Amino acid sequence: MDNFNYFIHKKFEGVFMFYHAQNGSEFVGLRSSVSGRRQVVYDVRTGKRVVLDIRDATATDEDINSALQEGINARNVLGGVLAALKARNIDVDFAS
Repeated sequence: MDNFNYFIHKKFEGVFMFYHAQNGSEFVGLRSSVSGRRQVVYDVRTGKRVVLDIRDATATDEDINSALQEGINARNVLGGVLAALKARNIDVDFAS
């Protein structure tokens, strides 16, 4: 866990959360789509990007924030984020 750091940025009324691995090679963040749906974005320096739709409208920003923090500190960041979201009963789907 010593290899990772996370940063949080807040903007407007909503909370936009962005977390970077300390080595700069991985990123996870929460964004809102044009339709207002929340999405988790996972990005790796190699160009791989995965977008997850938050299917659970009742999921709180605090729970999502906690899951992203937990995930960025995992050895496998994407797997860590998915496991942390599942542990909080937050349903996600891979965006098309």
